[in-house]
Amino acid sequence: MSRSGYLVLEHSIDEIELGFSFRRDLGDLDELVESIRRTGGLLVPISITPQNVLIAGERRLAALRILEYRVVPVWVVTGISDRLATVLAIKDEHALQKMLTPVEQAELYTEYKDILAEDNARKQRATRFGARPDTDTQDPEGASADPGEAAAGPGGDGGVESTPPHSEAAGASGKTRVQAAKAVTGRDSHSMLDQVVELQQIAATETEDPEIRQEAAEALIELNTDGKVNGRYLRVKILQALAALRRAADDPAEPEPVRQAASAELQVAQTQEAPKDMLREATRALTHLAQLRQQATAAGPTGWTDADPLLRQKHQNRRLVDLLRREHGWWDRFDADDFGRYADPDQWELVASYAAGTSRFLEAATVARDTGLQDGDDADVQ
Repeated sequence: MSRSGYLVLEHSIDEIELGFSFRRDLGDLDELVESIRRTGGLLVPISITPQNVLIAGERRLAALRILEYRVVPVWVVTGISDRLATVLAIKDEHALQKMLTPVEQAELYTEYKDILAEDNARKQRATRFGARPDTDTQDPEGASADPGEAAAGPGGDGGVESTPPHSEAAGASGKTRVQAAKAVTGRDSHSMLDQVVELQQIAATETEDPEIRQEAAEALIELNTDGKVNGRYLRVKILQALAALRRAADDPAEPEPVRQAASAELQVAQTQEAPKDMLREATRALTHLAQLRQQATAAGPTGWTDADPLLRQKHQNRRLVDLLRREHGWWDRFDADDFGRYADPDQWELVASYAAGTSRFLEAATVARDTGLQDGDDADVQ
């Protein structure tokens, strides 16, 4: 079947809109520019929507602009949604795919998975009620508007490599992940892409330990330079799991069996030499702790009150000091002049409120400390 659309041999470059793109960097265009110069133009037309929004061919279009071309051959794609057109804007020729960074691939992969899941759910609903699954995706001439068909251009460039099977259930996430990964990278790389997505989530989670968030953010920067994901992913996940074990071992609000087990399991995990073994042991330990918590909850309330009436306060103080120690000296690591000149209102308000709150906290703590010392001196005199 041919895809729905038509060819325009000369279309004004100035009328083509780029729209949104997952791509951050077009890379080195010198080789592409030279290739177009040698051949006297494009061998494969770029793809646009009827509204002149670019679907595929951003690098080719940029090269033509460098060469000061005024017109370009285009394939006008009809019968696809605006959202799918946005995603297909990155699904271009093989040379372009190789230039996508892992983070860019992960963003495209996530979006494409969502589209596949929605499409599968729609087909399932249509089939359940006896309707033809693709009734609303056919153009008047009977050409398929399926994502895989709509994106395939002359010579097969610019389209996704496979489409969701009509019999696939919406919940078949494993098949959807594989399919989305192949569409983005041309191979089954869903494990790698899922790892990048999880690192992004960890780096963006405000409730996560700041040190682990920083490690995840740095891992994303590093893997974007060399494409090596798994080792950095394991490092962040190990830090995350070990931190959870330490919190359980130190938290006086945890039941005593949980604290003891967490301390023992932490030692076992840390003795593992291979990163995969360490992560496996730490993950198993966290599952074990969850079981112990359930047992302790069923047995009745326990926790810090069964050991030391001041243990809770001591633990809270230790948590505060640990938090401050991680960020201690930040005033020497950043330029106050730059912050004063270039901080936006929200950034300024955040730092100002941080300083004011710290000052109020310290004043109240000083009063309490002086009162405690005075009470101690009075007790000694008596």
